[in-house]
Amino acid sequence: MDGLIAGYIDNVIGPLTDPTKRIFLGYLTSALLIALGVQFFVRRQGFAEAWRGLFSRQTWWSRSARADYTILLINQVLMMGIVPRLISTLALATILFEGLHRVFDGRVLLWPEASPFVVSALFTVTLFLLDDFSRYAVHRALHRWPVLWSFHKVHHSAESLTPFTVFRTHPVEGVIFALRSTAVQALAVAVFMYFFGNRFELLTALGANVFLFAFNLAGSNLRHSPVWISYGARIETWLMSPAQHQIHHSVEPRHFDRNFGVVLSVWDRLGGTLCLAGRDETGVTFGIGRNMVFAHDLASIYVTPFREAATLLIQPVTDRMSRLRMSFSNNVRRWSALGVLALALGLFLTPSAGASQTLNIYSHRQPFLIQPFIDAYTAETGTQINIVYASKGLAQRLQMEGERSPADLILTVDIARLHVYADKDLLAPVDSDVLQANVPAHLRDPGNRWFAFSKRARLIVVAKSAADAHEIKRYEDLADPKWRGRVCSRPGSHVYNRALIASMINAYGPEKAEAWAQGVVDNLARRPQGNDRAQVKAIYEGVCDIAVINNYYYGKLKHGESQEHRDWAAAVDLIFPNQADRGTHINISGGGVAKYSQNKEEAVRFLEFLTEKTAQHLYGDVNFEYPVNPAVPMPEELASWGTFAEDKMPISRIADLAPEAQKIIDRVGW
Repeated sequence: MDGLIAGYIDNVIGPLTDPTKRIFLGYLTSALLIALGVQFFVRRQGFAEAWRGLFSRQTWWSRSARADYTILLINQVLMMGIVPRLISTLALATILFEGLHRVFDGRVLLWPEASPFVVSALFTVTLFLLDDFSRYAVHRALHRWPVLWSFHKVHHSAESLTPFTVFRTHPVEGVIFALRSTAVQALAVAVFMYFFGNRFELLTALGANVFLFAFNLAGSNLRHSPVWISYGARIETWLMSPAQHQIHHSVEPRHFDRNFGVVLSVWDRLGGTLCLAGRDETGVTFGIGRNMVFAHDLASIYVTPFREAATLLIQPVTDRMSRLRMSFSNNVRRWSALGVLALALGLFLTPSAGASQTLNIYSHRQPFLIQPFIDAYTAETGTQINIVYASKGLAQRLQMEGERSPADLILTVDIARLHVYADKDLLAPVDSDVLQANVPAHLRDPGNRWFAFSKRARLIVVAKSAADAHEIKRYEDLADPKWRGRVCSRPGSHVYNRALIASMINAYGPEKAEAWAQGVVDNLARRPQGNDRAQVKAIYEGVCDIAVINNYYYGKLKHGESQEHRDWAAAVDLIFPNQADRGTHINISGGGVAKYSQNKEEAVRFLEFLTEKTAQHLYGDVNFEYPVNPAVPMPEELASWGTFAEDKMPISRIADLAPEAQKIIDRVGW
């Protein structure tokens, strides 16, 4: 027991005397001197004022800072038990070293005339670059992958920054970074040992990598501090300043997911995530969002991340099970047990019985959504239909199958996905007077390779309790600074938001569209996250008052089986934007005939069916989507939400402008 206690105390206090650790007393001292110098010579403060600013009780003894110290003490206990059970650098390096022998069938020695110092210098630089890049890559993944963000959010919940905030990490994140460090060091050692023998060693200063020693001595601890130090634009495109990392911790939406790097900012520049600090930034607020309150208690720090991660992992499974139950329930009501048995026998024993034709469909739309259309068409024509469903990869599959593909039809959602098939020349042109009459010109391919079957309107939803938000009439209004901190959104790179930005480019050009997107980002109440349904939930919970969603999400919530979902829908009102000018932005579901279909005539007949009255009503009844056929009236439920004029820009323009829209999304950090 005495040994464990001594080991624990050493783990807690040891970093203060270890030059390989960030909070080594020498680095803390240099950071203090640099901070005082900035306050004296740049801020023109006196000693007393500078000292009070650097050691303010509000910073060092805030609830957030006290949580940092608690996490440090608890994590040392946890990691003492975890780290010894992880693979060691030596073990992994040995495995990699032996693996290189197998790959190259023996030993390969490079540059035998190079001196040990040159090889050591090369090793030190290589290890530094690998280490810094891997930190950037892992850090970016912690932000971009929702499950990992559940744990990394603990670090970003810090509302006051001190050098000890570096220890504010959930143990899961600690394990991830420990494995990262092991992998990088093992890889570098194995490769250099294999190619250069024993001629290398790490060039160090006081035992630390010379590059990290210089970085830490130059004030790395000021990254987590209230002291704003910018290096200027030229240097900050290469090296990460303390101010740039403080931007990374900012609650401002324009700063979300920026500056993931540690030492070098090159990786952020290459990855499109760089944000320069500027010299006069003041009043930066730290945390996870303007309206997001973190409790700083042990349950929130250690338990809640597991709950959130589990929800994210389990939700797709439960959603899938719910859809399967719904599909099964519908089938039970539709067919008797005898009918199911007869169908099964017909499929396996006499595949062509009762069907004049067979159609094979590749579908991005989930089976339970298109099954009612299949049933209606089969009842009308007797055609047997087989479906291959996948959310991704069908275009690549179709391309690889080539002329041998069994596919007759492609069904998908969103113009961007339809464009992929057309762009890869996987769809056949269709000559159909019925489709020409039923689908308006702006909702079909100019070459008649694909056609829209339903429309989805991108609506603005506002909290019923927010009277002023009902003043919003146009998408453009969302960028008005008066809505600062009151807007929620899913990530801008999602196809729905990218399509909306493409429509703004079409209306105003790229510069004004980017200014609008920047305005929306500046008005966000929290970092972009979740799907459209999650935005309605955020309004219900009071996180924000305004969001943009596809109309069918509202319908699904309003008529959902869960009372909770119905409560979310009841908390918002719908606004159909831009009714006084170009109209509400829409996207589509649609499809086309596969290029190498063996049943083109029957495939065209099915497409025609999808644009006629029976199927057009089903789109409204099944998924709350609007009909494309102007001769088919809007379903009663949809009409009860309000009628609207749509933006009649050629829908194909969205696909053309999508690359420019994505560049805007990356630049503004949406």
